[in-house]
Amino acid sequence: MRTPTTVTAARPGALRLLVLVLALALGVTLGAPGAPAVAHDQAATPVPGAEQDLGYAIPGSVLSPDSSLGVGSDGRLYAFYVSNGNDEVPIMLQVVDVEKQELAFFQRAPRGKNSWATAYSPHDQRVYFGSTDGDMYSWGAGDTEITDLGTPFEGEGVWRLTAAPDGLIYGGTYPGALLFSYDPASGEFEDLGSPLPGETYLRGLDANEDYVVAGSQPNAELARIDRDTGEVRAVESPLGVQNTAYDITIAAGLLFVRYEPINALVVYDLENLEIVNTVEKITGRVISDLDPTGRFVMLRLNNGVDPVGIYRYYVEDHRLEHTGFNPNAFPGAYIWHEFEDQETFPGHTLVLTYNRGRTYARNFESSKGLYIGESILEKTPNPIQEVAAGPDGKIYVPGFLSPPSMAQFDPADDTFTQLAGAGQVEGLGVYDDLLLMGRYPNGLLTSYDTTQPWDSGTNPAEPRQLGSEQDRPQSIVRVGDRVAVSSVPKSGRLGGAITFWDPISGEMEVHTGRVKDQAPVSLAERDGLLYAGTTINGGYGIDPVATEAHLIVIDPDTGEVVHDVVPVPGAQTVSALSFDEAGKLWANADGALVRFDPETREVELAEQIFPVSRSMYGTDRHIEFREDGYLYATSGGALWRVDPVSLETIRMAHTRVAYLAQDASGDLYFARGSRLYRWDFAAESAGGDLAAPVTTATRGFTSGKGPRRLAVTLSAEDAGTVTGTEYRIDGGAWTVYDGPIAFRPSSSPYRLEYRSVDAAMHREGIRTMLVDTARSDLRPGCPDQSAPDCRG
Repeated sequence: MRTPTTVTAARPGALRLLVLVLALALGVTLGAPGAPAVAHDQAATPVPGAEQDLGYAIPGSVLSPDSSLGVGSDGRLYAFYVSNGNDEVPIMLQVVDVEKQELAFFQRAPRGKNSWATAYSPHDQRVYFGSTDGDMYSWGAGDTEITDLGTPFEGEGVWRLTAAPDGLIYGGTYPGALLFSYDPASGEFEDLGSPLPGETYLRGLDANEDYVVAGSQPNAELARIDRDTGEVRAVESPLGVQNTAYDITIAAGLLFVRYEPINALVVYDLENLEIVNTVEKITGRVISDLDPTGRFVMLRLNNGVDPVGIYRYYVEDHRLEHTGFNPNAFPGAYIWHEFEDQETFPGHTLVLTYNRGRTYARNFESSKGLYIGESILEKTPNPIQEVAAGPDGKIYVPGFLSPPSMAQFDPADDTFTQLAGAGQVEGLGVYDDLLLMGRYPNGLLTSYDTTQPWDSGTNPAEPRQLGSEQDRPQSIVRVGDRVAVSSVPKSGRLGGAITFWDPISGEMEVHTGRVKDQAPVSLAERDGLLYAGTTINGGYGIDPVATEAHLIVIDPDTGEVVHDVVPVPGAQTVSALSFDEAGKLWANADGALVRFDPETREVELAEQIFPVSRSMYGTDRHIEFREDGYLYATSGGALWRVDPVSLETIRMAHTRVAYLAQDASGDLYFARGSRLYRWDFAAESAGGDLAAPVTTATRGFTSGKGPRRLAVTLSAEDAGTVTGTEYRIDGGAWTVYDGPIAFRPSSSPYRLEYRSVDAAMHREGIRTMLVDTARSDLRPGCPDQSAPDCRG
């Protein structure tokens, strides 16, 4: 047993309110000041029901953002796909034997969730690939497993690789935009520094015998690096402000660079770096190397006039020629290959890959083709990007990097339906019978009429673009006859926008810069006013300059900010805005629970209820109110129930919990990675500790040397293990309790607040005791206040 210590409380000058004295006299335990009138039994109340695993929302797809083609040491042509993983499984190398049309090798890498970097090296006939977590791997024909090359640059993810003719592998990173090399002969990595200082991504990369050319994001800068001397020469773009200098190919003394978002191809003379041509409407992913005759490279165009498809670009006279080949794919890699079956595929055949794991071939002499679908590859469930209730009572679950589908879950029969072609939806909203969707990239808005069948290309409607460099719509709420959309800008940009959009007419009104250098991410509407929480973060690839997030109030008629407050100093994001029935606005600021009064425009509560946690835009955090009067929230990777009066907090589910939605029956839906879960309040409880501790405060007196003072001892009980008790006096800072709390004599009572937490992270509601050192019944020698000599 720990020996209690004595803590003496200092007397602040604030007067105690009469209501506190009355409350104590009536036996009421006081909760959070200014809390709504809804109250629950102060005794610990377990949460009814249990969580249910509903399975993978989007059961599986193949997504290999980068891919390669090459002939192995065994003479076979291989397509190399590195399919993305998720929170449960890492990336996977999948190798397709193109002529046999079968899977030749597959293995999950030891580490890494996503990969955007592969390179095949003809020099040693191996494929190299990296993860966005910074891991490097290689594999060659005949290997029984992937070779782990380690994590060469701590804190730097690998975002592009290329192989030089002499076998040296070059790579580009994020967030330092480093150029590095790997020598397969020595196994050594070398940091070559950043050729484009101030940039954060190296996204384009190619090398020949003399040079490495690197393209960057977020400002689409370009540099040519001399491989012998290390001299860096900047390369100008004629296209004005762009975001990324992306797909880069060196061929026939020319440098081909595709710039985003304009999707134009600029052709340079590699030696003097003068521009020799520009081609509009190129749709990557890449430009091929030279064909076997040395006359042309291959690329894909979609210019809206000429036929869509694969074109020859003749390097001598810069002429384009349509091939008549139009695969349903954005090429990820090209190779010219001599097939064994020369009767069907005479001479050289063009082979290309697509990031969905598909392989295509076309022989232009015989007009014969080959197609290998993704069905032979192992699929990985898509990570969930959001969870929201639709106007039809169904739960909608979009996925990360998920062109194949968005999941629709029907609580009536517990079935999933896959809605094809939804894209990466980051924000969902409701307007009458319309489900509104905000898609990444390029800030696209569209609507789905839930009374009609889903028909990709027709219902949802053709998307509209936000413009103003907006990239990620985050929150969508109705404001009168329009909706408000919060959005985050493109990578490398700060700021953001609030857009007022009429989903019926399509009209838009975009307002940027409502909080300098911050992006609005969370929205709520009340009585004709719009409330927005911001983040200090901008698009990926730029450091914030602001230091604390704001809560703002906007007049939708003018788009102007009419009130601005920092609810929690130092918090980076204000998210999960939600109104309760009493009209109070609640929010989450890096794990602090905030309550804001729209009438007085004051922050009434800012309490660190949840563990301190931060995410880029706070979209994983939600708040829902149920008819039972409790507040339910996802924060810090867990689902919580909070009593809005006492602030008792119960952790219902934990470990990677994100997002939150409520169906018509009041059940709650949340995600863990790629799986959807439901908290079914009617289900039989799974048992366990789902109640907060109960702390008892006992008055007594100090003992030992010094003046005898009134003291309060705190003791807590719980079904599990109590891990700590804390207290505060007269609204001061919370202090860890480690022994009786002694109070100096005062003419007015102290307000003592206390609570405990258990090993399951259940936090007791705030309990309050008024400690009146002037009461005669508490004088030494007067334990019984009814004694005649103790009255008065």
